[in-house]
Amino acid sequence: MLKTHKKTLSLVVLMLCFNRAALAQQLQNPALLNAVNSQSNEQSPLIKGVIPTLVSDDFLFLEGPTWSSHDNAFYFSEMNFASLQALGPDSTIYKLQLPNTITTYLKHSGTNGLYAKGESLYTLNHSTQSLSKINIKSKTNTVIVNKFDGLSFSSPNDMTMHKNGDIFFTDPNWQLGERTQQMSYTGVYKLSNTGVLSLIDATLEKPNGVALSPDQRTLYVGDFSNRVSKYTIDENGDISPREDFIKVTSPDGIKVDSAGNIYVSSHQKGVINIYTPRGSLIDKIELGPNVTNLAFGGKNRKTLLITTAKGLFTLDVKVAGLAN
Repeated sequence: MLKTHKKTLSLVVLMLCFNRAALAQQLQNPALLNAVNSQSNEQSPLIKGVIPTLVSDDFLFLEGPTWSSHDNAFYFSEMNFASLQALGPDSTIYKLQLPNTITTYLKHSGTNGLYAKGESLYTLNHSTQSLSKINIKSKTNTVIVNKFDGLSFSSPNDMTMHKNGDIFFTDPNWQLGERTQQMSYTGVYKLSNTGVLSLIDATLEKPNGVALSPDQRTLYVGDFSNRVSKYTIDENGDISPREDFIKVTSPDGIKVDSAGNIYVSSHQKGVINIYTPRGSLIDKIELGPNVTNLAFGGKNRKTLLITTAKGLFTLDVKVAGLAN
C-alpha cells in the first residue's frame, strides 16, 4: 500500500508541474490563449443551439450584404466570374425581405460591397472603379469618387461610415479585370464629410473588410497577409499609424456588434471568428469554405445575413449589431 501511495503522489506532482508549464506557455502565446478562451462561451453573442439557416444556394459568388432600415430589407451583391472580365465580373444586386423573399434589385450593377444609409445605397463598384451612391427608390446612380491623385482606383471593395459622415473604404485589386492597375499599392482611404479624400494606409496587401468600433474610435481593416489591423481615431478625426491586432487566415468581411465584439469572416477556413474588443477569440460560426461577408439587420438588428461563394444564410444572435 505504501509503495502504491508513493507512486500516486509522484504522479500528482508530475501533473501539477505539467499544468504549470502549460499555463506559462499559454500566457506567453496569445494565439494559444485565444484558442483556450474560445472553448468558453460565457461571453459569446451567439445563441446556444441555434445554427445558420440556409436561405438559398441558387446563387453564384455572393458579397457585400447590408441592411436598409429605410425599407426593412437586406441588399447583397452576386458576382459572375464566368462572365467577361474586361471590367471585372458582371454583378447583380438582390433584395431580401426576411425571412426568405428574394427579388432582383439591379442587374449589371458592377458592385461588390454595399452600405445602406437612409434613402441611399452606397456601392463599391469595380466596373466603374468607384465609390458610388444609388438612390434606393429611383435607382439613380451617382459616382462619388473614382480617383486619388489623378489615378484610378483598382476595384473598391468594402466601406463603413463614421457617425459624423466620414467614409472609410478599401481598394484592393481583386476585380481589376483586364485593366492595368494605375496605383503601385492597394490602399485604405478616408472620404471626409466635407469631401476631402485622403490615403490612410498604402502598406496593406489587398485590404478588404473594414469596420468601426461602437465608440467610433477604432478602425479595423483586414488584408491578404492574414491579419486584422487597427487604427485609432482621435476627437479631431486624425488617424494613428496601423497596429497589428488579430491574426486571421484570409480575412474577408468584418462587422462589429453593439458590445464591441468583432466578427471576422475567414474566407479560406469557411468560418466567422468572433473576438472581444481586446482581440480574444470567444466563438465561431462554421459554414464551410469561401464565406465572404456578413451584416446585421432584421428586428432589433439581431439577425445576421451571411454571404458565401454560393449560399446565403441567416442566423439569429443575442447581441444587436451596430446600425448603419
